[in-house]
Amino acid sequence: MMRLKNLCLILFLVAGTLHSLATFYWSFGGELGLLTVGQWTLDLKSKYGSLVLFILFILGIFKLSATWMPLLLVYKTNKFLMFISYIGAIILILHGGLNAFVGWLKFLNLLPRQYIPSEIGQAFIWDPLFLIWGLSLLIFLNLNNNKRTINLKFNNFK
Repeated sequence: MMRLKNLCLILFLVAGTLHSLATFYWSFGGELGLLTVGQWTLDLKSKYGSLVLFILFILGIFKLSATWMPLLLVYKTNKFLMFISYIGAIILILHGGLNAFVGWLKFLNLLPRQYIPSEIGQAFIWDPLFLIWGLSLLIFLNLNNNKRTINLKFNNFK
């Protein structure tokens, strides 16, 4: 159980941090990979410029905070943080799972295809990352609720 808890901890931290880093990159004007989110992102960026970049920066802060705040639950019981983390995990699972599933249906030609770069992002990058983030967070929260300690190995400095 401890290994599963540690694995889930690592998975939700990596998935959420990757999402956050991409958002920060785009907030500073980067465009690599932005088409995998959708052409609408470039359209918004060209229409509203700095405002969109600022919103992306705030979104990056929110994502990074939402990723790392549940780690506090390892060390201290906080019912509000636990509740918010459960809600976040459920939203991530529903959003990521549904959108990834729809993306896969598009690749199987069971749904009409529209814009291939964003379908790649939907089916294989961003929404599966949301799903991994949410599932691993939910499992971590359940395992952490049962036992507060985490078995990460650090060198003891004596």
